[in-house]
Amino acid sequence: MNFEEIYKKVPNPHIPQKLPVELSSALFDCEIIKLISKANNAMGAYRGFLINTINPMLLISPLVSQEAVLSSKLEGTHATIEDFVNYDAGNEVSVSKDEMQEIMNYRSALFYALEKMSTISDDSEEGKHKLPLSIRLIKSMHKILLDNVRGQSKNPGEFKTEQNYIGNSLEITFTPLPPELTLEYMTNLEQYIHYDEIDLLVQAALLHCQFEMIHPFKDGNGRIGRLLIPLFLYYREMLPVPTFYMSAFFEKDRTMYLEKLSAVSKNNDYATWIKYFLEGVIQQAEINTLKAKAMLDHYNSFKDICVSSISSKYAISLLDEIFKRPMFKAKQIQEMIPGSKGTLYNMLDEFVQKGILHTDGKSRNTTYFCPAILNLL
Repeated sequence: MNFEEIYKKVPNPHIPQKLPVELSSALFDCEIIKLISKANNAMGAYRGFLINTINPMLLISPLVSQEAVLSSKLEGTHATIEDFVNYDAGNEVSVSKDEMQEIMNYRSALFYALEKMSTISDDSEEGKHKLPLSIRLIKSMHKILLDNVRGQSKNPGEFKTEQNYIGNSLEITFTPLPPELTLEYMTNLEQYIHYDEIDLLVQAALLHCQFEMIHPFKDGNGRIGRLLIPLFLYYREMLPVPTFYMSAFFEKDRTMYLEKLSAVSKNNDYATWIKYFLEGVIQQAEINTLKAKAMLDHYNSFKDICVSSISSKYAISLLDEIFKRPMFKAKQIQEMIPGSKGTLYNMLDEFVQKGILHTDGKSRNTTYFCPAILNLL
């Protein structure tokens, strides 16, 4: 099929309703009401665990890396979490450096947003005020996402100026919002972030869906759209840290994910999309809670060993670095650990002896890794 034949079949640009959309009482049938309740209960359990855990971001750090891998996989990368931790440790991997950098950028974009949203912007009222989740922040995240990778020529940090399409070389399945309407619709989306919707999880579902309908950038829309979910829940204080990820659920059946989004663009069927999204929230909240608890169990077990059996007073500092980076070389964490180089190597030997760490067996440029953490991923 040549380009002209493909072009003839291109659907017209989809112009979605602006947010908030009309959510009729008929939409909220018994099934969706039950799902809202169950999803909020599952998220409540996850939130409770995070609130009652000292430094939850440390425990969830390995899951951030997993999310970066899965979200990038939805965009066509082939890297696994094993590839990523090896690449992060400076080891050779079979996939391209470009793919690995995309995953690194995804993680960097999330941490950048977290840092900016946690900045005090106003001392005139009680408490600390985060910078808002806004167009400006979304553009900055996009610029980081496409830095020095295959999308770097596609106007990082800027909205599209030409019509974009979703599909492949044989078929264009969806034509997003025209570029001349992008700023108008993104401004509306930014306003909706602060809107008092009937339920925050329903709002997260609509926010993600609308972003995908708009497709505001030339490249990287899927990844930014998925990042908006945890950042929104964090910004609206449903979660104490932005550590709730949907990519594993979406990636499990990508065809179904696209079908549910299509139901909105073709038939304004928001009920089908919201139900699907809430089912994903329930699954991922339960999985995240189990994994986070398992991480905490490992951390506490290792901490007991550090306190009772490791000679250095810096053992806990090393343990914290292991959770941030479960595969590494000594030189990569040397600056993070107080004490001398000799102290670090002595501790690493003791961590290996106690079974917390394993090595690749090389006498020079040794790679250390924590099987307990990696197995959870």
